Amino acid sequence: MSTTEDNKNKHRGYTEDSKLNNSDDSLEGRWSNIQADYRKKYPNITDDDINFRSGEFDHMIASIARRTKRSTEDIKNDIRSWDQ
Repeated sequence: MSTTEDNKNKHRGYTEDSKLNNSDDSLEGRWSNIQADYRKKYPNITDDDINFRSGEFDHMIASIARRTKRSTEDIKNDIRSWDQ
């Protein structure tokens, strides 16, 4: 895989464009819409915690759980129930 292809497949977390699809109810879609607010609530989450490649969303959830000393299910529940 070329570096350009590699960069295209790497999710860089929050972007303004990611907030355009408010109808995406998947965890990844919801995460894109709430990420900035979530990081404000948990400022100890780092860029390394939230950068993930396609297919590695669960790894990102685990990183956030470790950083916030909570369970992965707690993080998923936060994302599912976050008020936008």
